[in-house]
Amino acid sequence: MRLNNKELYEFFVDKEIPTLYHANTVTTSITYIEQYGLLSRGAVEKMGLTQTSQNSDEIDKVLNVWNDVFLDTIDLHSFFPRQNYYGPVLFEFDRELIKDEQFEIWITKNNPINWKKEMEDSDRYFINIQDLREKWETIPRQRKMITIRNNFSPILFNYARRVIVDDPKRTFIEDGKKLHVFNQSVKNIKEVLSPEHPLKGKFMTRNCQGFCYCTNNYLYQHSVTDIKKLFL
Repeated sequence: MRLNNKELYEFFVDKEIPTLYHANTVTTSITYIEQYGLLSRGAVEKMGLTQTSQNSDEIDKVLNVWNDVFLDTIDLHSFFPRQNYYGPVLFEFDRELIKDEQFEIWITKNNPINWKKEMEDSDRYFINIQDLREKWETIPRQRKMITIRNNFSPILFNYARRVIVDDPKRTFIEDGKKLHVFNQSVKNIKEVLSPEHPLKGKFMTRNCQGFCYCTNNYLYQHSVTDIKKLFL
């Protein structure tokens, strides 16, 4: 169910969607930074690189999305408002990347974790731009996921606008020393950012106001193990 790149771009212009989003853990994001772009989980595995495991990994292989890169059309952290479940590092991309014909783009009608094995592709994905236009308003925003199919080379950060990193406001005692999670995360990211890297100068800290539940969730809903998996 590949969508026409030019028509999809025009659709996003009509819907005033200027930005695409991808959230992940610090560990996986560092792999992306080192490779100068986003990669599917299948590509990272094939290249022998490092990524954080996800609960959906095995079913993603069964459902044939293991080699796809997923993007959202909205910042889910701000939309709900709460932390993004996929990780605290949010990459923002300009919609211009949609025009690139090398990207085979499909859009889901639901998150693959809710798919059944026997479903047809037409039940999983929009079949064309007309289908997308007719059903866009009837399906929740978070279910409509842009997938760049069969990805095995980096989706370059030339398209990146900025990268936003959450601050969980958590500290631990590690080896008798106080460890500030956010500071350590930023330090680990900076270590792989060369002076000429396309993301240099594009990082910022997310500044959530009182209406967002992310800080409370990071402080009280996540175990030390969870926080380490997301940030360290």
